[in-house]
Amino acid sequence: MSKKEYLLVIILTWILWFAIAPIRGYHFMWAEIAHSIAFVILTWWMLTKFAPKAGIWRLLLILSSPWLFELVMRLFTPDNLFSLPVTVLPLWAVISVVIFYHYRKLWMLAIFAGLWLLGVTEGHKQWAEWISYRDKPTLSVVLADCEVSDNTHTFKLSEVESEYLVLDVWYSGCGVCLKKMPEVEALRNEYKSKKEVKIASIFVCMDDGETIEDGCRIMKERSYDIPVWGIDADSPLLRECEIKSYPRVLILDKERRVIFNGSLGFAKRKLNILL
Repeated sequence: MSKKEYLLVIILTWILWFAIAPIRGYHFMWAEIAHSIAFVILTWWMLTKFAPKAGIWRLLLILSSPWLFELVMRLFTPDNLFSLPVTVLPLWAVISVVIFYHYRKLWMLAIFAGLWLLGVTEGHKQWAEWISYRDKPTLSVVLADCEVSDNTHTFKLSEVESEYLVLDVWYSGCGVCLKKMPEVEALRNEYKSKKEVKIASIFVCMDDGETIEDGCRIMKERSYDIPVWGIDADSPLLRECEIKSYPRVLILDKERRVIFNGSLGFAKRKLNILL
């Protein structure tokens, strides 16, 4: 294999990587799928064209070079670990194609494809949940004496009658919070008839001058029928649960001990287990 051919492989590999990378700014999963499919095609084409000259393992090193470089960068920058599957899954796809090309075993291909599909769907969700909420406190935090307010009075969470209390924590400037609100509404409607579960919305008054009335107004404008309780930005609820990103869902037991601190999707699973 000539130097020009090696250069061609390297250039095509990196051009394809750069061309698809902008998709990440819109949707991680679609970026994983687009990169994986594109590199599977490129890898197979290069193997059939250059493998007899260069050897499959040398080609594997070249084809996986963008992903190996990106993987090293992510491992040294913890803030980028959230989107680690965007790197790992296309790399897995490239490695899988090379191994299948070498051994030509259909059962291998089935296993590789199944693991990739699991990674794109459930694996990505599990990773995002763990990396976002892995160190958040549960069980040791009790919010029984934490005060919240509705539009009539202030009360403690211990005064709310229910075996489980589900709190969706949000603030007015959080677009993702408002986008997720229909799911919160659907969850409340699902458990509305069950007395053992109470679902409420915790509005954080972030901006100066904001009050619980602002949270109620926002919910009313969007026709949501979820109880709105307000807290200040310095509330013990935020401090004890280490809430710095939104939205956040908490599940409290009868003693108002935090038994779940994470995302809405995984809160639903927790409720299904509890009930």
